[in-house]
Amino acid sequence: MPYLRLLPLLLLAALASAPARAGTVALWLFDEQEGLYPSSILNENGPHTYYLILGRGGQIVPGKFGRALRAAEPAPFNPVYQRAEEHAEFTNSSVYAFGLNVPPKPPGRTMEPMTWFNATFAAAFVNGDQHLRRTPFEHPTRGPLNLGGGDFTVEFWLQAAAGASGEGVVLEVGAGPRGENDVVTRLTYLPAEGAFRLVNQAAGADLRLRSDPAQLRAGWTHCAFVYDQARGEVRHYAGGRLQATVAARLRALPAGDEDYFSVGRDGRWERPLAGALDELRISDEPVYRADFAPPGSFSRRYGQPRPPVALVAGPPLQFPGGRPAGPVVELAGHKHLFIDDALLARQENVTFTAHPARIEETVLPYGTGWTTVIEDADGLIRLYGEGRNGVSVWTSRDGIHFDAPDLGGGRGNMVAPSPAKRGAVFLDPNGPPEERWKLLVGLHERGGFFVYTSPDGWTFRRNEVTALPFWAGSASTIYYDDQRQVYVAHHRADYGVTPGGKTERFFVRTEVKDVLDAWPFSPVTRARQEEVAKTRRIKNQIMDPWWLDNGPLSAGGFSIEYPISFAPDPALDPVATDIYNPRAIKYPWAPDTYVAFPLWFFHYPADGPQTRQVLARKDLELGTGLVETQLAVSRDGLTWKRYPRPAYVPVGRFKGFPMLRPYIAFGLVRRGDEIWQYVYTRSSYHDGFRKDGVDPDSPSAVVQRLSQRLDGFVSVDAPYEKEGGFTTHPLRFRGGRLMLNVDAGATGYVQVGFVDEQGRPVPGFGVDECVYINGNFVEHGVRWLSADGRVHDDISALAGRPVRLVFRMRGASLYAMQFVSR
Repeated sequence: MPYLRLLPLLLLAALASAPARAGTVALWLFDEQEGLYPSSILNENGPHTYYLILGRGGQIVPGKFGRALRAAEPAPFNPVYQRAEEHAEFTNSSVYAFGLNVPPKPPGRTMEPMTWFNATFAAAFVNGDQHLRRTPFEHPTRGPLNLGGGDFTVEFWLQAAAGASGEGVVLEVGAGPRGENDVVTRLTYLPAEGAFRLVNQAAGADLRLRSDPAQLRAGWTHCAFVYDQARGEVRHYAGGRLQATVAARLRALPAGDEDYFSVGRDGRWERPLAGALDELRISDEPVYRADFAPPGSFSRRYGQPRPPVALVAGPPLQFPGGRPAGPVVELAGHKHLFIDDALLARQENVTFTAHPARIEETVLPYGTGWTTVIEDADGLIRLYGEGRNGVSVWTSRDGIHFDAPDLGGGRGNMVAPSPAKRGAVFLDPNGPPEERWKLLVGLHERGGFFVYTSPDGWTFRRNEVTALPFWAGSASTIYYDDQRQVYVAHHRADYGVTPGGKTERFFVRTEVKDVLDAWPFSPVTRARQEEVAKTRRIKNQIMDPWWLDNGPLSAGGFSIEYPISFAPDPALDPVATDIYNPRAIKYPWAPDTYVAFPLWFFHYPADGPQTRQVLARKDLELGTGLVETQLAVSRDGLTWKRYPRPAYVPVGRFKGFPMLRPYIAFGLVRRGDEIWQYVYTRSSYHDGFRKDGVDPDSPSAVVQRLSQRLDGFVSVDAPYEKEGGFTTHPLRFRGGRLMLNVDAGATGYVQVGFVDEQGRPVPGFGVDECVYINGNFVEHGVRWLSADGRVHDDISALAGRPVRLVFRMRGASLYAMQFVSR
């Protein structure tokens, strides 16, 4: 039976949402950010996925607990938009999908189809208006939101507006088509009468329920409406006290293909509620049978507050902005990677060289989409990626042979159900054991970023509040930075423009102290647009405001709400070359080291000479371009240095497989003296005309394992032909030995010595006294030759005082150094 086959997925969906009390059908906390853009998602915390969309006629405002929803007068609407037809062609969508072109009215209808110009609802989800870009919403008339078919309780906190007189809608369930009939169940507030009205068209019921006007005028009031089918009555409570009991026999509405659910306004977006709503909950039982003390918050955050978290603190940054933080670098016993010249005061005849990853083997003969790799405490390597019905996991003990584990309940290897799709998993050092594993994921098409939590990474539960209100163009990535004590995430923005008028992607950076609250958000101002437009081409002349981008039923993408972290550099990159994802992460095995693996996309159409643009022609059967993985490094996660060549994971062929789009996975695994990474690789061009790849004998996508030398992303190199070297800034260390990660090969060498603050060699530890380092070592101790011929390596006497290091090299690569205890 089809329904039985769906049961495991429905069960997992219930598990994946924040916990709701017994009998809860739906719970909207309205704790999203104030100033939220229209089309943003409002989370639902019951066992279903009744997400609401914020309309132009609604606002998030301060609430009884956290924040609340208020119906508001829509702001004047004078959008700027150009080339809607071209935008639709580029996204393979109807010209009406984005709500800026008005479609013809269907025959026999009186309501204009929804567009941005009339999307003045407060908060709603609708199953009509199929011309708009969106994913299917759940049908309210085919489930427990169809009030009247059995017991129910509707409850909320209301802050009634002073001086209001017109009837205002709390909620309306309609069979649809919206606005074409009155087949509805509707609860309204009548401020002039100090009463509420419940209409249930299916039963012909129109009930007046008197209330307590004085209490409603006094401030936030808990209101409850209980339908007790066995008793045949509707009871209304205000402030926990019974106000009215009315006999009634209600009925469910007929199921409708174009049904809808609206809060704060009716289905025609009229009758705005004069006041604010907080914590609207619907239950499928008569929760209250007598007077009661009004409940506290249903939110875990406000109802059961978490104790303050002391964030894990790492060592202070030594190189903010890529330069020493003070006159003496406090290196202590920390490893220093030579990813750049931050430690170098003087250099001669040395260069910094990026080292690409080595492609080892194919580990999965199919793709996993946007992928994260994590090694758990038991040494199990997990790949998280896009599964058939949500986020899924694949596991391996040796990192080569992966399986899709059966997690039980009929869900296979799925850990978070659809619409969760694009995201990143990380282990949170600040999280309690039950929330140690976290998943930041964007809901596919519908929009909104959520944090999911899990004690073990096998079953994730959606947090109760939307973290960010934007559409996920690509997978965002996130890590905890112990040195700056913030969570750092990077997100794609499609707000840039190439000279040819096409989208130019860049990435923005968000930082938060608490990932489980709504993340800080401020709408873009005209001043911010003008500031950015001085140095970067943006779409404020093509579409403004940018939240119009995906239409009124699907969240818009990021623009410039946050600092730009990765973007094309005109001094470095060819025109119309942009970033798909930076995959930035803090290097786990050394402080002051951040690495990123930006996926760089070379666009064929619209830009550059015709000899370039011709590559996008259909008859050539290629596509819109190729993608490669590059390398970038940073000392603080804020200022980045890119090494575009050699490509970290290039295009080409590996054992016959055409690697045309290698999308590297997020995360690093250490095995011995190697770092392992993984790459999801496509054998087709971007937007390829051959969707299954250019080679019919190869799969369309695979996952491959990469290996890299420990600390081996970049090295400082001296040529083979002559000596080079450098002197460091003053530094202070702890320990008794100096260890190097170095490759001098068979015919190169490295020497290192100490000088004091005046630049004088420290007796017994000068560079001329250093025993040659010859060979290839991930960890090699430096030694010196004393005047009596004794070889020694104990530098304890130099610890704790400012010194400089002098390196002399030839035909060698130096990757890292570390002072260690004896």
